[in-house]
Amino acid sequence: MTVPEDTACVIFSNGQEEAERQIKQICTRLLSGWADLRPSDMQISRISGGISNLLVKVDPPAPLPAVAVKVFGDKTELLIDREAEKGLLLKLNAACFGAPVVGLFNNGRIERFLTAKTLTPEEMSDPRFVPHIARRLRAFHDLQIDDAVIDGGAAAAAAAAISPRTNNHPTTSNQCPNENTPGASSASMAPPGGCLDSVAQPPSQWDTIFSWLEMAQGLSFVHDPAKQSAYDKVDFRAMRTELKTLREKCRRVGSPRVLCHNDLLSGNILVVQSEGAAHEAAANGRSTAGKGEGGHGSTCDGLGAGGSVEEGGSAAGTTGAVRTLDEQVLAGGKLQFIDFEYSCYGPRGFDWGNHFNEYAGFDCVYDRFPSSAQQKAFFRHYLKPGELQQLAKKHISMQEGRSETDNAAEVEEAVLDRLVAEACVFALVSHAYWGVWSFIQARYSPIDFDYLEYSGMRWAEYYRRRDEFFALVDKLFPASH
Repeated sequence: MTVPEDTACVIFSNGQEEAERQIKQICTRLLSGWADLRPSDMQISRISGGISNLLVKVDPPAPLPAVAVKVFGDKTELLIDREAEKGLLLKLNAACFGAPVVGLFNNGRIERFLTAKTLTPEEMSDPRFVPHIARRLRAFHDLQIDDAVIDGGAAAAAAAAISPRTNNHPTTSNQCPNENTPGASSASMAPPGGCLDSVAQPPSQWDTIFSWLEMAQGLSFVHDPAKQSAYDKVDFRAMRTELKTLREKCRRVGSPRVLCHNDLLSGNILVVQSEGAAHEAAANGRSTAGKGEGGHGSTCDGLGAGGSVEEGGSAAGTTGAVRTLDEQVLAGGKLQFIDFEYSCYGPRGFDWGNHFNEYAGFDCVYDRFPSSAQQKAFFRHYLKPGELQQLAKKHISMQEGRSETDNAAEVEEAVLDRLVAEACVFALVSHAYWGVWSFIQARYSPIDFDYLEYSGMRWAEYYRRRDEFFALVDKLFPASH
């Protein structure tokens, strides 16, 4: 299906009321059945969202369905290639991922709004939810989407902002072949010594980090002396040196190259209410959000039913509705991922480590980072049936002094230990990624959030766990000599 587009922009410099008027106008121009609506016919409410974009719900008169309108944050095009994001979203919709897009405009999009709740950081680590998240992430990693559609994502946007004439990346990544082969098996394992061959590779999270770092080094906060003082204390040269050391550790792991979400925090994981549950809620007098037009995901058994949630965690707005949604997960209900603006192909381990970091939430309670046992429980659900046993056989074949007569459980534990090491070292990459990202947001974002403090917290946690996680790699992926 072709998604309607409009060249209009939503501008906030003239105030919230004017911005809402513009949003309503865009909806009437793009959405079927909305053309004759007056501004007073539509109600706008703020939706809880991230720390870089605005997300609102627009309610038209019944029986027209509600929609969610996302307006991109100011200067976020420096961090995100919006054209690449648009192409990826439409591909993901066809694959039953993401909130179905029903309209596009110059600095945002309109998505179908469905009754749903987002998970909390605490729920992400709950054993009831972990199996569903792990399996859904594996399905995402197994998607085969053309590199040309993604076109480098955030890495390309940052590089273009730095070097608009040549679009050269300030620092290119030289990763292992198995990290950078589209469609490489998510279960593949690097040899014990890793793989360090230098070959030209497509963009990945590493290119994004180094491109953002290059951009961050050229920032100025002269308009804000307090920010300038904090910024002046950052040693970017030392940061670049540390990142190169980290990249060498990650190369030894040989994490397979897959399509990564890169931002799998709790707010980007939805539990979508089934059609039957929504009808039941309506019959009981609870508020529901109707399905939008376009039919995205209509043949996907609910997997395409991505949407957005209102403040308070539940689009249905009542404790009873939240309880219904949670019961769906326990009974085999399905989760949905949303917000793919940072997605790109890259090492699988980044998605694992980043997701585990997000157990901490925006309050950065990093004591919630999962233990080895908790991570292994996640991986047992991430791997497909029989896959752990196959990996164990492969592990035996790569180890001197081992044979297939070895205790199977012990060998499987050894395989899981390597997956834990992969996740942990890439958790450090995740801290670096968002730590550098925060410098740019601190300069350009109008959102009231202390990005420089957030960056400091990410880097502090990086150094708190650095030696521990490096030691895991040294033990399980020793350097070749």
